[in-house]
Amino acid sequence: MRTLLLPALALLLASCGGHDDGASDDTPPDPASLCVSSACGSKTALLTIPDAENILFTPDGRLFVSGGTNVFEILATPGGGYEALALYDGNCNFTGLALRGDVLYANCFDGRLYAARLTAAPQLAPIHELNLAAPNGLVDGPDGELYLVNGPLATSALPDPKVVRLRLDPADPFKVVEQVDWFSEGLLGPNGIQRRGRTLYVSNTGLTSLGEIRSVEIGADGAPGASARLASFTSIPDDFSVVGDALLVAWYSSGQIALIGADGSVLQSTAPSSFDFPSQVRAGRPPLFAATDLLVTEKGMIGDTASSYGNRLSLFRATP
Repeated sequence: MRTLLLPALALLLASCGGHDDGASDDTPPDPASLCVSSACGSKTALLTIPDAENILFTPDGRLFVSGGTNVFEILATPGGGYEALALYDGNCNFTGLALRGDVLYANCFDGRLYAARLTAAPQLAPIHELNLAAPNGLVDGPDGELYLVNGPLATSALPDPKVVRLRLDPADPFKVVEQVDWFSEGLLGPNGIQRRGRTLYVSNTGLTSLGEIRSVEIGADGAPGASARLASFTSIPDDFSVVGDALLVAWYSSGQIALIGADGSVLQSTAPSSFDFPSQVRAGRPPLFAATDLLVTEKGMIGDTASSYGNRLSLFRATP
């Protein structure tokens, strides 16, 4: 991380965050086929997303990106470029994204959960008061529930690091019928949350490491089961994504993206400061992108939604 920014590190934690579309992609690329190194690939800026935060692909390849002002659907333009269409008629600091059936869910730092049916022109609207100061990463569960992270820090309250579970009305995906504090063991600065099968993964500033990925099992009865540290590293993480048996992780404070293997080892990573405070990385999906493309949200400076430093969605692709 840049030396002059070190005093502000605690502030930077306040809105790193994020989501996944739930379980691993339907046809994920082989992690061994990915280029996640500055030695083999390069970055291209695609378009402006203020305070870019999280990335979600639907199974049919629609792409949604959250940011500090809105949630956007990314569409290809006839000229070979891309455009971002806002889903919310307003302004909110959106963080985690999740997909459950044909409904998109989004957390916002106003303390509410939003949702939209994925019609041709989705419109987000608030559906539930979370009563949380820092609703961040969001993911769908294996039994139709949602899990969200409260953290790492809030701007208006003391830290309250935990994973929260939401249950939805089986007959109405826009009605939350239960909210419970679900898991907090070992969480100091949780940020992103993803799932593979019945295992949840949480990015976290740990009690003994600057950055880590923790796992926790979802029991058959819905209760949290065994928890363990999968990986640790010397950068504050933001959100990440599941790809096969590996994880693609945004190392926020060092400006890198990394590929972490099933055993927790770092298989590849880009050079330090190769991204402007990345907040999530996800493998692409046709028709917009190849499965080996990597989409990266670059947040930049927290609260700055106008400069050319960060505030973008970028593409990292192997050099031909």
